[in-house]
Amino acid sequence: MRLDPFGALSVLCEHAPGADGPLGGSMFVVKENIDVAGHVSANGHPLWVKTHAPALANAGVVQQLLNSGARLVGKAHMDEMAYSLLGANPHYGVPTNPVAPDRHPGGSSSGSAVATAGGLVDFAIGTDTAGSCRAPAAFCGIFGLRSTHGAIPMTGVLPLAPSFDTIGWFARDIETMIKVGEALLPPDADDTGIQESVVLADGFENVEPEFSEAAAPLLSRLKSGRWREARLGEDILSQTLAHFRNLQAAEAWASVGDWIVKNNPAFGAGVAQRFEIARAVTTHQTQAALDFGARIRARIDDILDDHGVIILPTTPFRAPRLNESEETLDAKRYRMMRLFTLASYCGLPQISLPLMTSGAPFGLSLIGRRGNDRKLLAFARSLIVEKG
Repeated sequence: MRLDPFGALSVLCEHAPGADGPLGGSMFVVKENIDVAGHVSANGHPLWVKTHAPALANAGVVQQLLNSGARLVGKAHMDEMAYSLLGANPHYGVPTNPVAPDRHPGGSSSGSAVATAGGLVDFAIGTDTAGSCRAPAAFCGIFGLRSTHGAIPMTGVLPLAPSFDTIGWFARDIETMIKVGEALLPPDADDTGIQESVVLADGFENVEPEFSEAAAPLLSRLKSGRWREARLGEDILSQTLAHFRNLQAAEAWASVGDWIVKNNPAFGAGVAQRFEIARAVTTHQTQAALDFGARIRARIDDILDDHGVIILPTTPFRAPRLNESEETLDAKRYRMMRLFTLASYCGLPQISLPLMTSGAPFGLSLIGRRGNDRKLLAFARSLIVEKG
């Protein structure tokens, strides 16, 4: 591996493949909340390192990849406790976005995305709770997948909100994305193929003007086949985000609240505020969020039908600039999560496809049916191959 000019990597290590396999000859890194034997999983915070012991064994996902022939060469920086979407860590800095150095790389799987986009590794593993693989994929101009919730075991991965936490990964090309999926994913849940594209109209409202131009070729290709438009409405989107935030916060406090109370760690402003909110979530709010989850899952399942894939922007804008105000960044975080929570709440797979421009990139996303990650990857490949 080359030296790291982007500040993406927290640890350099060398774990040789456990066997020959389909990922032979490839190198990867993992996010800092994923266990690698002999290293403390830092969770994006130096005090976490001081208060925890090194991992005794590799996380399940790490061992699966080693057994498939890949070589682990390091661990990658992340946002504090995986509870942010920008990639700015007050303790370890902001990894440099290789394709837009004046902009945020996205988080919380920031280092994993940057290491991939910068060519340091062939692919990288992250986690995604509320967009933590999808945002950095879009901002860094690479492919990024959030897998179906529960499809890949989370053994050896530090939790944030277990009802939503999933493994995800990044690559610069779709073939590598598929090879990693073949190593990690179980067989698809059913044999029903993707036969219809469902354009979620709400997601395309108020996008940056250049997004429409960048997405036009792929959207035209999708609309050359069977497609329809769907709309959720602002009321449903707002309710989804509000309930999701409450349930995510309640689970985040259950995961790390005792550690926070005991150790009083210093957090960056945004993460500190989110944990203060998490501390105060009531059981009534939590139950309301659980009840709402059944409603939104039924609504999204109805939109997908038995053979659909939902099309929407990964984010409605390019990566925010590093010098944007906290108020602007918070507003953009809200707009991102408004779209991210759909797949997260429903446990669905979502892949972000890079849309390269003369400026910073965008991402266009495909949301598939639960447990059909392999079909989603294959469908993405069909679009990319046609584009080529």
